[in-house]
Amino acid sequence: MDQRRLIECVQIFSAKLVLEVFGGGGAIWGFSEAVGFRVPSTVWFWRPCALVVGMIFFVRWIRQIQDYLVEMKMDRLGTLEEQVSMTSVTNGDDTANEKHDLALQRNIVTYT
Repeated sequence: MDQRRLIECVQIFSAKLVLEVFGGGGAIWGFSEAVGFRVPSTVWFWRPCALVVGMIFFVRWIRQIQDYLVEMKMDRLGTLEEQVSMTSVTNGDDTANEKHDLALQRNIVTYT
């Protein structure tokens, strides 16, 4: 991953962390107080509720990062395929097809 892509990734996902993860947990905490559910005697109940919601959104945030990275690799693979295809058109020989197959083998990403 080049530096430009890394900076872009940090910008996107740091904002998502604050807005979606912290915001999800904070919304439960704040809303429970705003409607009068969270009072000193019920804090024991609402604190774990807010934490669970925050954890759920944290897992979702991690999954979004994974999807983003996979998409970046697929874009890079697509760009590589285009470059190899252009080479085969301009060269007009069979070695370009072999290079294409080799490039695909090197960049195959498997996820379970």
